[in-house]
Amino acid sequence: MPANGSSYGLFREDFHQYYSTLCQYAFTILKDADLCEDVVQEVFLRVWEKKQELVGSKELRFYLFTAVRNNCLTALEKNRKYSTTSLNDHDAVAEQKELFPEKQNGKTYDELLTEALAQLPPKCREVFILSRMSKLTYQQIGDTLGISVKTVENQMGKALRTLRGFVKRLQYIIIIGIIFSLFMLLQ
Repeated sequence: MPANGSSYGLFREDFHQYYSTLCQYAFTILKDADLCEDVVQEVFLRVWEKKQELVGSKELRFYLFTAVRNNCLTALEKNRKYSTTSLNDHDAVAEQKELFPEKQNGKTYDELLTEALAQLPPKCREVFILSRMSKLTYQQIGDTLGISVKTVENQMGKALRTLRGFVKRLQYIIIIGIIFSLFMLLQ
């Protein structure tokens, strides 16, 4: 496909549609905001240079998430060889907030989502993110991660049970807070 104006326009649309989501996905693997942006930008550069037939197609989403995942794993392997320090969970959350700012008073939806996803085992979290946020089918997730569709189904069930438990605990805490506030008002 020649690099003409219409393909460039489609590429720009795809870039704007997927960039933030891919950065968030990469962050779940790398825990480094700058590195996740680099990985996502490299994937888009490769699409523009060598995979233009995917621009504007339905297959692009699957390709992007697979390529980002693979590049993240490669980056982790490189960092393991050359890096002596790594981010702790507190630093990782702080950098993610810096990359995707939406801070308001109290906890935002994104903060609650990050907290909930942190309770999932790594594989389970990855399957959940690919399914719910990246909108990949179970078959595509299985192909991407090299696992069976049945394993994807099991991991999704586990993720949903864990997240439901998180929501129930959160609701309980909110109700206790409301009751305590009402009690304090009545005194």
